[in-house]
Amino acid sequence: MPTENKTIGQLHLDRIIATNDFIRDIANCGRRFFRNKGAGHDAYLALNGRRNIVWLFDDYTGARINITKEGPWDSFSHGAPLMSLAGSIGAFVLSGKTMRYGYFQPTMDNGFENPWGYGDDILILRDEGVRLGLIRKPDVQQEAA
Repeated sequence: MPTENKTIGQLHLDRIIATNDFIRDIANCGRRFFRNKGAGHDAYLALNGRRNIVWLFDDYTGARINITKEGPWDSFSHGAPLMSLAGSIGAFVLSGKTMRYGYFQPTMDNGFENPWGYGDDILILRDEGVRLGLIRKPDVQQEAA
């Protein structure tokens, strides 16, 4: 089967679709992060016109947040673990850099519970992340992007 050659812009769009599916999965299980039940909507991602900035539209504040920049994110309504996750998702959209499989487990390598407090639902997210291409399996080696 021939390999389809895609432009960088097409790759970015494919990845933004996959990450929005992943955010929807996060919002639908566990503690339902990225979901604002009262407002009836979830957080979502979008690219700017030049496709070099990934915007997160926050579920609670409604603010548009550049998740590809370093430093504090004004109006981000979640804590540090989800800020780190959102930053990794932004890096995936722009560069294709996948996330670590071991981060998505009920008990971390250091013996502590997963920082999200998702319990076994974290395994659902891990499987979905692998299916969507955001999370690499442990046996898959990826070169630095």
